[in-house]
Amino acid sequence: MVKGFIVAGTHSGCGKTIVTLGLLRALKEKGLRIQPFKVGPDYIDTSWHKQISGIASVNLDLFSMEKDFENWFWKYAKKAEISIIEGVMGLFDGDFSTFEVAKRLKLPVLLVIDVFGMAETVKAIALGFKKFLQKEGIELYLVLNRVSSERHLQRLLKTLKNFKVLGYLPKKPEFEIPSRHLGLYMPQDKIFTEEKISYLKETIEKNFDLETLLTLSSKKDFMCLSKPQFFLNVSFKKIAIAMDSVFCFYYTHLLDSLKEKFQVEFFSPLYDKNLPNNVDIIYIGGGYPELYIEAISENKIMQQFIKNWAEEGKCLYAECGGLIYLSKKVFYNGKSYPMVGVFPLEINMDRLHLGYREVKVLDKTFLFKKNIVFRGHEFHYTKVRELKKIKKIYKVKDLYGNIWYEGYKYKNTIASYVHLINFIYPNL
Repeated sequence: MVKGFIVAGTHSGCGKTIVTLGLLRALKEKGLRIQPFKVGPDYIDTSWHKQISGIASVNLDLFSMEKDFENWFWKYAKKAEISIIEGVMGLFDGDFSTFEVAKRLKLPVLLVIDVFGMAETVKAIALGFKKFLQKEGIELYLVLNRVSSERHLQRLLKTLKNFKVLGYLPKKPEFEIPSRHLGLYMPQDKIFTEEKISYLKETIEKNFDLETLLTLSSKKDFMCLSKPQFFLNVSFKKIAIAMDSVFCFYYTHLLDSLKEKFQVEFFSPLYDKNLPNNVDIIYIGGGYPELYIEAISENKIMQQFIKNWAEEGKCLYAECGGLIYLSKKVFYNGKSYPMVGVFPLEINMDRLHLGYREVKVLDKTFLFKKNIVFRGHEFHYTKVRELKKIKKIYKVKDLYGNIWYEGYKYKNTIASYVHLINFIYPNL
């Protein structure tokens, strides 16, 4: 039996993340072995989960994991005493919604409702969610967020007397994680201090029925599940992965799978002056290079090491922020910053590009066979301008059927805006 629950919301911004973080810290300090998860491909919430709990959070993505979805969940959940899954957007929103995850995993839902500015109306909201969930046999519990006073709380509890309310958070500025145009702030930005986290944890302990939460469990039998598949048939022995404040967007399940198959060593394009010794491949993931653009542009020694690596035909795989780093230059806030220069590309700030992608590989590479199809996603605020015509090796399709070509190859260097979520190919 898997103990756990899904923290879902009525909509984005209702308080799912703050409730999840508070519960993670409160249950961790009870001495429990916890395992955080996040529905969908989001990197930022998972980084907060790890910061608060000390445990690497795992993304659960129906789009890319497909039939292996339950296997990935079970791989991590079986090690924990309780699993806490943070949902995405509103409970029913999207083609690969939190609701679909709840159905697949048969876990109860802890619904966060932002009750500020309402009282009796909350019953209509709760009743609607309850009716939808009852059809699938999913248990519903409520959390009330941004309660303005004791009187407000009592009115809410009275109108919700026939519902299972497991806790509430008062309206406090300390319980808000600010955002910026790039999304929520990252933990390293030190916006949400340890003092605020401790206050949140104490409030959760006071206002939540943690004993009941600890009894919640899945109705699904996971014991018969197998180990998730991992198709990466390459002869590498050692991989160097860029990991620092700039390049920090990586999936826990992929990193762990790489560690099981290869020797992994991390390095920092921001601070280091040398690459790790005796590596076979470099992996540069995503992040926020635009926020550290001056610093990474000034580390000329590392840039030259990376450039030489690519010129020598050694294997390098880069995603999004990694693509930006391998470009010729980046324009940011009216200034031009030189990058590694593997590809004749100029990077400019742009609107948000976000969404799932299905990619067909058009040319054989060290990583993919020709015509392989993989799934991933994009999340960036930049666009590419080609300074010289470059052959594209990816045919990319979004969920709306739009098709375009991107993905760049130079010798044995591959770079793209697409974040690979899983080394499982639907057409195999």
